[in-house]
Amino acid sequence: MHSLNELDQDKLKLARQCAGTLITFKAYLPPDGTLLMLIGKFRDDVLDVMDADRDPIPKRGTERHPLDELTSIELDTISGSAGILLDSLIFYMDDPALPRLLRKYQADLNAQKAERAQIRAQIDAKAS
Repeated sequence: MHSLNELDQDKLKLARQCAGTLITFKAYLPPDGTLLMLIGKFRDDVLDVMDADRDPIPKRGTERHPLDELTSIELDTISGSAGILLDSLIFYMDDPALPRLLRKYQADLNAQKAERAQIRAQIDAKAS
């Protein structure tokens, strides 16, 4: 594992933004709250390295929504943030459960995207 101290300010800002995006859409995260807790801790670790004030601690909230209620833009936004965290920041995560949970969540997001693509293809085939 690498230290967050090795990252430049641009990478730290990117890490903060991606973690923040996932927290913003917490109603669509897995219901057990573990991913939310770990991504919140990662965001706080990034903020500590940046010497920035911590954002409010993310709380689970009472609302739960399935991924199919996301708009396509929201789905792409969440998927992109999870992808960036997995592609370029995975070695800076100090809890080994975070990458594992992010991979599973990314797989769920990809399955939702594939389902939508299949539906679009069926609609296009009927329209032709």
